[in-house]
Parts: sequence; structure tokens; C-alpha cells
Amino acid sequence: MKKTIKNIVLLLALLMCPAFASAASPFVFDPVINKQLGDKLSIPVFYALPESAYLRSYDGLSAADGLWEFRHPDTAGARSQVGLRVYLTPRHDAAKRLAAGGFVQTGDIILTFRPDWGFMGPYPNIQMGVSHTALAIVEDGIVSNIDNPLTDEYLGSLVADHYQKTPALHIIRPRNLSAEEKANLLGWGKRLIKLAPKIYPSQLSFNQDYSAPKYSGDMTFVKTLGQIALQINKTAKVDLYCSEFVWALLSLKDCDPNQPEAFAQDGVPACIKPVFKPLTMLGDYFLDPKAPAARLGLSDGPLAVINSIGLPDDQKARLIHQVFEHKRVMSPGHAALAQSLEPYYLPLEGYYEGIQAQTPKSMQIMNSFNSSVKPNYSPASFLINTLLPSDSQERNMDMVGTVVFSD
Repeated sequence: MKKTIKNIVLLLALLMCPAFASAASPFVFDPVINKQLGDKLSIPVFYALPESAYLRSYDGLSAADGLWEFRHPDTAGARSQVGLRVYLTPRHDAAKRLAAGGFVQTGDIILTFRPDWGFMGPYPNIQMGVSHTALAIVEDGIVSNIDNPLTDEYLGSLVADHYQKTPALHIIRPRNLSAEEKANLLGWGKRLIKLAPKIYPSQLSFNQDYSAPKYSGDMTFVKTLGQIALQINKTAKVDLYCSEFVWALLSLKDCDPNQPEAFAQDGVPACIKPVFKPLTMLGDYFLDPKAPAARLGLSDGPLAVINSIGLPDDQKARLIHQVFEHKRVMSPGHAALAQSLEPYYLPLEGYYEGIQAQTPKSMQIMNSFNSSVKPNYSPASFLINTLLPSDSQERNMDMVGTVVFSD
């Protein structure tokens, strides 16, 4: 009898093992679902993330159907696995479900994630499949996205044309946003959405040159954005690309849009503060990962993920080479851009291979890039910040998870 009871207990344990959720996370691992997600996403390892990238606590996030922990199958035998925490959901009414469960909150960064970019070469791989940035505001139980361009192609509640064609979205949360800061961001967002037909593109237009960010140590352009939103200066003009726009909006989080006086005075209002320091092309993190102020650069994301896995040198070298391989064909527009960037990306493989040993070649590449490219805030920069150690003094972003549309 005791043996029978023991066998039943063991059988129940085995039946329960395929699906489990940790106490700290509402995301559930299931081998069958994991295989389905792996087939659906078909992403390279360096599009996945280490556990350290995620929120420390999911307090306030409701358990819901469709919250799955995806573990990349190529790291099954590695010291540390990488993956994604996925909210698998239909598009219809997604903005309501994401708000109701707390998966998306005001101030969150919405990154358009393109799994199909994987294996298309160094240009999309360095970006880790991220192509666009928006800011989330939540009101009356609905998530709205505010993007630049301020056009019907983007604006709405995740229902505009861009979001109908988007296969997945990364949700990133700035750390320690207060209720007051969220209220400020909600106020700025609502003003800009309401004014969109009036101010775009006559006052707020799109910066077509991604290599020419407005920031150069001076936050005047953020003040200009605030003046346009408040309509204090109806002749002011500024052009910002998508991630630049979100970076500027988040830098207004300490400014109350109901107190516009500071924006009518000379100088930059004291409430305007950079949400994070714009990134150099290549950071100093790999020179001393334990340094509390070490920073990753704009092109360091895939290497940071690869390093986190803890693979033997030969397997690590194969993954590094994979970052720079072309296995899929891009659209003509992206292919032309990627080709124009080949002279820039080709040396990066040598940097990836040698930076941790600080070889002369890798140091030369690092210094050359950083001296010729302005610090910037690309769409991927928000994601890259989550790859710093959780206790880094430069870490101010956490990954919430990835919305994968099931239809």
C-alpha cells in the first residue's frame, strides 16, 4: 500500500513538472508551449534575454492566461539559459487586457520587436530585432501608445496600422517611477496626442538622420518639445526620431504640464533631467564588468547576451560569428540600409572576439567608433540598459516581458 501511494505521488509530481511558475513570476514554463513559441518566433539566441534583465518583482501584475516563460532551446545545456517572458494574446482588445493585468503601465516603453529580423545580418542583429519605440500611457483601463511620427499610422491604442502589422512588442519599465511622474507623463502624452493634427509636422517633425541626435549635453530640445506640447511657443520647431522622442518625453517626467511657467522663462527648466545618459557606440562594460559605473554601448547588446550564457569558448565564438552572418533576405529598403552600414559593422566582429581580452585590435576599434559616432539613444538602447547587472548604478530600466500576438 505504501509503495502504491509513493508511486501515485511520484506520478503526480511528474505530471505537474511540465508546467510550473516560480513564486516571483506569474510566467509559466511548459515544454509543449515552449516548442510552439520556439517555432513561432524562430529567433537567434542573442534576441533572447538573461533572467537578470527582468523585473525583480511582479507585484501588481495579475496572473492571466497566456503568460509563458520561453527558454531558448539552443541554451538548454548551458550554464545559464536565456529566453523571453511572453504574454501570448490576440490583437483584439489587447490594449484593454494589457492595462487590466498591469502588464503595461503609464511610462512604459513599447519596443516594436521583429523576430523575422533574426539571421538577416549584422544590422538587424545588432539592434536585437528592435525597430521602433513608443511610450505607453494608460487611462480608463486602456493602453494608448504615443509615437513619433504623430500620424494615424502609429497613434492609437495598439490598433493603428503599424501595430496591426507588428508581430511582437517588448515592454520595458523605467525603474521607480512615482505616481506623480506617471501623472506628468500621462499629461504630456494626452496633450501631444490631442495636438497631433495641428503640430505634426509643422512644429514637431521626424528626424530622418538617426546619426544626428539632438542631445549634445544640452537639453534645450526637450524644453522645445515641452513648449510645443503646451503651445507656449507656436513657432517653435524640433525634429525627433522615434526613440529620441520617447527619450525626450521621459526626460519630462519631473515636469508638471499643469505648471507651464518654467517653459516660458529663459534657460532649461530644472525639472528636465536625462532619463539615462545617451550611449556611446561601444561601452566600457566589457573592460571591467564589476565596475559600478560601467556602461554598455549601442552595439554591445548581442555580446552581452552571449556572455551571459556561460558557453565554452568554441561555442561562444560560433554565436559571435552568427551575429554577423546573413541567412535570411531583408526587404529592399532595409537591405539597402544594411549594405550601406557594412563597412561599419564588419569591424565589430573583431571587437566582439577580442574586447574581453582587450586585444590591441579591439581597443583600436572601440576608440575609433566612439570618437567618430555621437552618443545616442537608439530604439535598442532601452533594451540594452536592461542587460547591465541588476545592481549597476547605470541600470534604470527593467524588462517586463514580450507581447506576442497569437493572430
